[in-house]
Amino acid sequence: MEIKEYLDEFSKLDCSCGKEHKTCVKDIIVKSGAINDIPILINKFNAKKPFILADVNTFSIAGKTVLEILDEQNIVYSHYVFNDKYLEPDEKAVGSAIMHFDNACDLVIGVGSGVINDIGKILAKTAKLPYFIVATAPSMDGYASSTSSMSMDGLKVSLNSKCADVIIGDIDVLKNAPLKMLQAGLGDMLAKYISIAEWKIAKEIVGEYYCERVAELVRVALKTCVENASGLLSRDEVAVKAVFEGLVIGGVAMAFAGVSRPASGIEHYFSHVFDMRGLEFNSKVDLHGIQCAVATLLCAKLYEKVLSITPDKNKALAYAKAFDYTKYKKQLKEFLGKSADTMIALEKTEKKYCKRKHKKRLEIILSKWEDIIGIIKAEIPSASEVEKVLTLIGAPKTFKELGIDADLYRTFLATKDIRDKYVLSRLLWDLGETEIFYD
Repeated sequence: MEIKEYLDEFSKLDCSCGKEHKTCVKDIIVKSGAINDIPILINKFNAKKPFILADVNTFSIAGKTVLEILDEQNIVYSHYVFNDKYLEPDEKAVGSAIMHFDNACDLVIGVGSGVINDIGKILAKTAKLPYFIVATAPSMDGYASSTSSMSMDGLKVSLNSKCADVIIGDIDVLKNAPLKMLQAGLGDMLAKYISIAEWKIAKEIVGEYYCERVAELVRVALKTCVENASGLLSRDEVAVKAVFEGLVIGGVAMAFAGVSRPASGIEHYFSHVFDMRGLEFNSKVDLHGIQCAVATLLCAKLYEKVLSITPDKNKALAYAKAFDYTKYKKQLKEFLGKSADTMIALEKTEKKYCKRKHKKRLEIILSKWEDIIGIIKAEIPSASEVEKVLTLIGAPKTFKELGIDADLYRTFLATKDIRDKYVLSRLLWDLGETEIFYD
């Protein structure tokens, strides 16, 4: 069964979670030679003049071919190619895309992966037009999302944008992506081990919405990716397709659930912190999926430590009582710069450090500790298993290998402040056990 048919069947069934699972993606084409279907897809949308957006790298990979196919079919188009070899998704890039946009066009087609897709989705939303993405690498799970990860005023933000109407994954293109981008894609998938576990734990502790069917959808895709991981280094088409479809499913799962829980947890927040520091201090950063892969291994090790914890109510209450939030805010600003302001503003409404709220969460944690341990054991593989997969695909295993020199403990502590989301760092803070990071 093709991926679109598979997801359509999923969305048709009534779900016990009470939500109607829908996505804005109208078509997903994943096969060898998929790029040749573009004229047919353009006609399906009754478009007369598409606008093609690419950068200097993705244009040579697939953009030029797209234009040749359109020329062969006598389809009129306009296009813009960013000259930046290392394009940043920021105000300058979005402004440049809008300024070069041809108002006579009635469809936007992005040719690229993360950055081009993020910019293309904003352009399509601004122009109020349908949007196609021709993927050039199976490197991230944002192809099916309706948000764009952008740098705005020097801060990393997630902006509402346009969900792709059509996702085109040509295996002949995807399998030739740089190896690091293939590794990043599988790394972003491995993160789902942590995200699903934390989604279930959040349901138990803070009563967050959870859907087992959506979680299982992601688990199955992740299992397929891991089972075929050995073929990634040799660019095996089955392995590449598994990763790409897994990433698309991850994006669709977020749409189905209406939250990012199915696809991201604390491991993504490690990556976000590194990105924030990169913007503020120009420190070293790497591909999002690579950072997530290494963070997944680190978090698997931390969750193994959680299994050995015997919760101590008095210790947890004393820890929360002694916590000096004023001092912590200062440390957060020193570590993250301007990005900390948004996190501090979030706490004003969230009040997770409130002693009364902490006591209430702690009582729930203590009463459900065995259930929490059961979730960790069921959902998260051992650190050695995660490490084995990373070794199999030749991926890095430590942040030192990436040249990232941020204080990992401070990074870990900051992850609990990025979003209103219950993750491992919050659980360990609630237990007064953050120091096990060093054990």
